[in-house]
Amino acid sequence: MIRIKTALISVFDKTGVLELAKNLAKNKVKILSSGGTAKYLKENNIEVTEVAEYTKFNEIFDGRVKTLHPKIHAGILARGKSDESELKKIGAKKIDLVVVNLYPFADEVADQKSTEKSIIEKIDIGGPAMIRAAAKNYKYTVVATNPQQYKQLSFDEVSEEESKDLASDAFNLTCEYDLDISNWFLNNPINDDSSNWFKLRYGENPHQEGLLQINEDAPIDFLKPLQGREISYNNVSDSLAAWACVQEFDEASVCIVKHTNPCGVASSKNILESYKKAFQTDPTSAFGGVIACNGEIDEETARYMINNQFIEVIIAPNYTKKAKEIFKSKANIRVLKSNYTELDIYENKMVHGVGLVQSTDIEDFSSMEIKNVTKKSPSKNQLDDLIFAMKVAKHVKSNAIVLAKNKTTVGIGAGQMSRVISTKIAFMKAEEEGLDVEDCVLASDAFFPFRDNIDFAAKKGASHIIQPGGSIKDDEVIRAADENKLSMTFTGVRHFKH
Repeated sequence: MIRIKTALISVFDKTGVLELAKNLAKNKVKILSSGGTAKYLKENNIEVTEVAEYTKFNEIFDGRVKTLHPKIHAGILARGKSDESELKKIGAKKIDLVVVNLYPFADEVADQKSTEKSIIEKIDIGGPAMIRAAAKNYKYTVVATNPQQYKQLSFDEVSEEESKDLASDAFNLTCEYDLDISNWFLNNPINDDSSNWFKLRYGENPHQEGLLQINEDAPIDFLKPLQGREISYNNVSDSLAAWACVQEFDEASVCIVKHTNPCGVASSKNILESYKKAFQTDPTSAFGGVIACNGEIDEETARYMINNQFIEVIIAPNYTKKAKEIFKSKANIRVLKSNYTELDIYENKMVHGVGLVQSTDIEDFSSMEIKNVTKKSPSKNQLDDLIFAMKVAKHVKSNAIVLAKNKTTVGIGAGQMSRVISTKIAFMKAEEEGLDVEDCVLASDAFFPFRDNIDFAAKKGASHIIQPGGSIKDDEVIRAADENKLSMTFTGVRHFKH
């Protein structure tokens, strides 16, 4: 049994602590306390010895250091009679009960008005140290970390079994507390001394903070825009998505992105023609989009773009002098320059303290083993369109369906939970824009689980399909293609993009 003679109370949440202190005082328990807790108890006529008075060491750094003292921790960690002599040497007393709760770190993080400084200041140091010390020494010291526990405490003696249960709760508390802190640091790598982190306009939404880290081999120069408003998190994300897609093509190509999904892609004889074709896929979604080009933008192209749509970001490896002057008439457009660079071998992201790394989806279509699995075969031009469509599908959120003709997208279905719904959306978008889908090609980023996609696509006018294959229903899907007089090509490579 642990007899409580001296208690240390230091709490942020003062719920129930006054009643606890009154009961301790009735049982002639001496109370040590610090800071705001000591002031609160004294105001309510509880006799308290302040920690600073007990240790003969005043609080410093605005209260950052107050309970971190040998007399405090020796009193908490002392093991009965065996350690009494050492306690006497330093003028310390055995502390039998530690009542501590912690600064509300998680609440501060959740507060939209919080800053890095305010969050850092809510990282409790002394509190967890005392809690862990008392929990470790549960055979000799009782620890209470929750107002709900105060009522169950005996103010005379506490059994070792009860003390151990309280110690277990205490370690759970410090574990969760440290995990909250660790997750915040992992997801908020803010460092005042770091030169490669830059503040963005905002995150995905205006109430979210956004930061940008730039390496020297970054494919887009976000730090030195040729013009435009401050860059946001979404601008960066969409720009990288558009750039990665347009890198798939050797011909003059343009990709228009909205919410990281291509809404129009085309390859043609020059950038202007490619842009016109890409835009026609989905003019509504292109509004406020990000445009990436793999070739120089000239005066005519720049003029056509700004007269044709509202643009958030334009990306190109180069701009003519006249093109730059034209963009200046729309001062808010972010004009960025891309650098020729290879795609990273690996890509990674950190979400909620969990890091994910994978090799980048880099596929050389020229060396890919493409297998025709139907009675009908695509022509050379049709195969070129099929490969074009699959290159686009790589960059569309799964379940991805891409319709194309003459190396131009005519319909895109993205991010649906059902592949047949993506197929229906792709054709619906084409119909809304009055685009000709007769004899078009269809690319799917993954296999078809059922023949319903094939029957629907054939009914709408598709003639050629490219997909990875690999479904247990492949035979049924191939049979559906043959019945509908379609060609079907298997690549053997899936391109999910979540």
